[in-house]
Amino acid sequence: MNIVLIALDTQRADHLGCYGYGKDTSPFIDSIAARGVLFEKCYAPNIPTHPSFTTMLTGKEAITHDIVNIGGGVPIKPDVRMIQEILKEHGWATGAVDTMGRHFSRGFDSYLTPEWDRSDPLTLRRAEHVTDHALPLIEQLKSSDKPFVLFLHYWDPHTPYLPPKEYRPLFYPEGRDPYDLNNRSMDPAWNDEMFKWYFHEWMPGVTDSTYVNALYDAETRYMDEHLRRVFAALESVQEDTLVVLTADHGEILDEQLGFYDHHGLYEGDVHVPLIMFQPGTLPQGKRVAGFVQNTDFVPTFLEMAGLPDEENTEGKSLLPCINGEREGNYDEVFLSEATWEVKRGLINEQYKFIQSIEPDPHGRPMQELFDLQADPTEQNNLAEQRPEIVAELKNRLDAWVQKRLQETGRTVDPVEEQGRCGTRIGTPIEGETPGAGATPLHLRAPRQAANIPAPEELNAGREESPSEESPSEEKSEAATNTDTDENTGTPLHGYVEPKEK
Repeated sequence: MNIVLIALDTQRADHLGCYGYGKDTSPFIDSIAARGVLFEKCYAPNIPTHPSFTTMLTGKEAITHDIVNIGGGVPIKPDVRMIQEILKEHGWATGAVDTMGRHFSRGFDSYLTPEWDRSDPLTLRRAEHVTDHALPLIEQLKSSDKPFVLFLHYWDPHTPYLPPKEYRPLFYPEGRDPYDLNNRSMDPAWNDEMFKWYFHEWMPGVTDSTYVNALYDAETRYMDEHLRRVFAALESVQEDTLVVLTADHGEILDEQLGFYDHHGLYEGDVHVPLIMFQPGTLPQGKRVAGFVQNTDFVPTFLEMAGLPDEENTEGKSLLPCINGEREGNYDEVFLSEATWEVKRGLINEQYKFIQSIEPDPHGRPMQELFDLQADPTEQNNLAEQRPEIVAELKNRLDAWVQKRLQETGRTVDPVEEQGRCGTRIGTPIEGETPGAGATPLHLRAPRQAANIPAPEELNAGREESPSEESPSEEKSEAATNTDTDENTGTPLHGYVEPKEK
């Protein structure tokens, strides 16, 4: 059996048609969901990208693998292995198309790093370049006499939302002005000291948050089209190939403070899509209603491959849920983040409880409680009105953390120990003011499109940060790294700087 894991970076579950979204953002993904298994309540327990992918690829929670934030400088625990390393030892061919090589290249025979076309400042073409690398790699893997595992990382719809021109108008009302000075819906973004200069780089002067939401949806639709090509390439081996579509996290959009990023343990950030597809092996049109999480991927892969779990993975196989033996794997899911905010949380069928470990940079209270059945977008904090529920859920959260620390031989929670690593991104421009009235991007002098922020840029507000000296748009996803992994000796393929056009 082959395994293809496709990660759609920053893709909210509820902005896909198969999860009930009313806009036609994902016709192809929806068609796969209709022919496969869709998990209605899959959660990413450790966000954002770096910790989530580490959890996804190891089957272990962050207290075990030690990756709790982005750019924190802490390596993965040396005895924690990823699924590609495990399968390679059992004779599988392994390949990836990804740009986070310094973290995830271990165990891949072929690790391809795409470059983004940034020549048009209004467009950051990403999906097609991932697919262009994926197709020849798929042919190479198919020609092997070994089963294969393939990891594809699409960066759409991650910021900056700069879809190709033909996708831009798809979800924005015709005749509406995204730069209307009377529209104040983007004010929270332009008043956000952490992000306003980054926003100014890729959407200067935009006043209508509906327009930015529409660009996010357009990115999803653009990516959806390019996934068709991947599935077409897999068609000849589809019955022997498990394909998994998921995301590392979602995006808060304009629902909460912290516009257009993925910090905050809110539903838009932690509820992710999960679709599994293998005709003839998995049922068609199955929907699993209960809680699962991306910790469950590796034990599922091992069971489906007929391999023993010798890694002591901490998730549960998804097969009993698929086969109807149970509704879900959990009654509650525990959550964490430590990049822009340092928080833990707990979600069950009715409530979401969030506990801040450090003061919230947006000024939110240290405790938040949401009734998800009555308030699915988490607008009404009930912590003060329902102290008995807060106490009960905090006790459960604290007990779970203590249990995990004991299981891993630790005395301090790594979320608390490593703490916040992000303070500000984006470079101030002398003489300019972010927000309403700024010169729109399409009227500015030609330049490259804004890039995805690099991890080292997250501390741009600190004096020692190199980001103060050079514009973020000139950076790649991370500094080039050509070292070898200390534990395995595997070359760390690093990141490739986009070529100047």
